[in-house]
Amino acid sequence: MARKYYHDNYSVLGIEKGELPTSSQKKAPEDEKIFVRYDEGAKRYSMCRNSFMRLAADAGAVYKINKISLVNIKIFEEYLETFRVEN
Repeated sequence: MARKYYHDNYSVLGIEKGELPTSSQKKAPEDEKIFVRYDEGAKRYSMCRNSFMRLAADAGAVYKINKISLVNIKIFEEYLETFRVEN
């Protein structure tokens, strides 16, 4: 059985061989998530974990399920927009 390498999957993405996939053709699973954990959210917004935890709590975007804390990214981003600086 022949191995199927990444370049063999171009037809699946709908692009020609030799072209590089664009960002719309290769979608990261993180972009589709609505809920993230603290570490993932901190990494996504380039801030330390404690700052992300505090901002998420202030935004009211934290959901606690048993011992797991999840942050609703949509609510968090709306809250983050309130810190926008107008020139």
